[in-house]
Amino acid sequence: MGREQELKDLQERLSNQQQMVLVNGMGGIGKTALAQTYATFYRDNYAHIAWMQQTSDDFRQDLISAEGLLHSLNIDVTGAVDELFPRIIHQMRTLENQPNLLVIDNAFASLTKIKDQLPKQPHWHILITSREEIAGFELKELGFLSETAAIDLFKRHYTLTKLQDADIAAIVKAIDYHTLTIELLAKVAQRKRANPDELLIAIKDDITANVNINHAQNGDKIERIRWYLCSIFKADKLSEPEIHLLKQLTCLPTEFHSYEILEELLNIKEEFDFTLSEILESLKESGWLIADSKNDSYKMHQVIQLALFTQLNVKLDNVDLLIDKITNNLELDQTKDNPIDKFLWIPFGQTIDGLFSESTDDRVSSLQNNLALRLKERGDLQGAKNLLEKAVLDAEKNFGEDHPATAIRYSNLGVLLQALGDLQRAKALIEKAMISDEKKFGEYHPTTAIRYSNLGLVLKDLGDLQGAKTLIEKAMISNEKVFGEDYPTTAICYSNLGLVLQDLGDLHGAKNLLEKARISDEKNFGENHPNTARCYSNLGQVVQDLGDLHGAKNLLEKARISDERNFGEDHPNTATRYSNLGLVLKDLGDLQGAKTLLEKAMTSDEKNFGKGHPSTGRSYYNLATLLYKSQDYQRAFSLIEKALEIFKNSYPKNHPHIEKALWWHERIKSKLNN
Repeated sequence: MGREQELKDLQERLSNQQQMVLVNGMGGIGKTALAQTYATFYRDNYAHIAWMQQTSDDFRQDLISAEGLLHSLNIDVTGAVDELFPRIIHQMRTLENQPNLLVIDNAFASLTKIKDQLPKQPHWHILITSREEIAGFELKELGFLSETAAIDLFKRHYTLTKLQDADIAAIVKAIDYHTLTIELLAKVAQRKRANPDELLIAIKDDITANVNINHAQNGDKIERIRWYLCSIFKADKLSEPEIHLLKQLTCLPTEFHSYEILEELLNIKEEFDFTLSEILESLKESGWLIADSKNDSYKMHQVIQLALFTQLNVKLDNVDLLIDKITNNLELDQTKDNPIDKFLWIPFGQTIDGLFSESTDDRVSSLQNNLALRLKERGDLQGAKNLLEKAVLDAEKNFGEDHPATAIRYSNLGVLLQALGDLQRAKALIEKAMISDEKKFGEYHPTTAIRYSNLGLVLKDLGDLQGAKTLIEKAMISNEKVFGEDYPTTAICYSNLGLVLQDLGDLHGAKNLLEKARISDEKNFGENHPNTARCYSNLGQVVQDLGDLHGAKNLLEKARISDERNFGEDHPNTATRYSNLGLVLKDLGDLQGAKTLLEKAMTSDEKNFGKGHPSTGRSYYNLATLLYKSQDYQRAFSLIEKALEIFKNSYPKNHPHIEKALWWHERIKSKLNN
């Protein structure tokens, strides 16, 4: 299926161009099936067809052992290899009827040694299949099926109607259109009446397949998909350097990676007499890797990855240096790094996590902690929460509750829970981290200062502004003393304290601190860094409260443009920028522009957090106040009711958000009643 063009191309190369063609491709992609189909489709073009499979490095012995060949050529079966092999070749060359076809299936690289002894064109057409690239033969690379052909292949083995074409398209795409696996999954779907989600995890979870593989040597049923794939992708003939490198490659995302990335991540033992490039090329030529020579990059197909990870029995100790490098690459230095630059490494961390997710080893736990923080910054808060909760449990088990590493993870999870709106649990976790760090480091240590600042922001959200002010001031004084006023972490304290002063009504004090933070961030990071964008946004809100609407608009526009560029339009940070800018446009009288931005913010928050989250509640609240000004009282009332319910479920009874929402609720209600 889907190989019509390949058949025509083979016929053209063999018949007209008189070449010895090598069909090359990864295991299970359909090389043998293509050769069988060619021999069947064009059988009337040939007087004789000889088919053999190479099973060893000695092609001569395999040719002699080919079933029925000696009998068909009227050759006595007795004799040594050195005697029988030339007699076979001589008989094949002297056959009167022509042309003839010789198919050599699953050829080894050693075939090149006897290339010149094979029967020649035009009397014999030579068609070879191999996972290896063999020198001296015309190469025809066999790629993956098209989506349409892959769906058709699936449906050949799946005759039920439970799965629609869209479901099947998602399944075949998920396995990268690998021919053999499509067939196996289709048979699983037929037998188990499986749904799409079950099929997508079938290989990973090794679901019993009971697939009857007719061409298996013993004809037995293969009980497990994964173990059948392991039998297809045997690694028993690989060298020690190749096995060492493949173990690491099985822990990378199944996509093309540039040589520079691989050189950075992969470790080659000093005792090996081979370089990384030499081993990669060897694995590519042997069919274990796919290469993109134009971009100097390599890829392992996910089906091969799964089989090798199981077959090579990859353990943490085999890849600990790789895990350490990815963990370090996921770590963010807040004094200089841009989180956007770290997003590149998220798929690498996710692959490691997927392979070793059940491990409680701190090497995995540390990676999960760093991965979670980058997921949070990218906007995947729920994914980050799952990882951080596991990292906390592992740290408690490995180090105990009072260890600095455990305190870090308490704090990280607490900050995330704050973003998710779970303020009470966030407060409890960060308080545990703070008490632990005060005990270990003292009150004026930079680590303790981070806890004060983080806990202060949670108290701010809970409405305890004086408590927040006290903690963040302690953090600020500590950082000024240790680092100075221009240091990035000091600027964070200025910004955080400015937000608290704004809520306390000290707008000029807030503005002074936020200006200091802005100058520091522009100096340390530049205008397009996410930290600077956050500072522009915070300062813009204070400037707005001071009545400078055009100044506020300029700052908030800069923040919006920066976050759209860095995170995209659907990110939670960008939604905050839309909301803040929309409120300024409302005050400037641009009600339509404000409505567009506030609706974008609301849609984004509903998507990222759900309809019961405090951030979504603030979006409802902001849009309700705008709709009131636009005299759309019915919709405004519906939104303010939603906001009020969320605030009552999220904050203490006397929280300012609840008081403001109640005031607007009564104001909008009175308009409806009039």
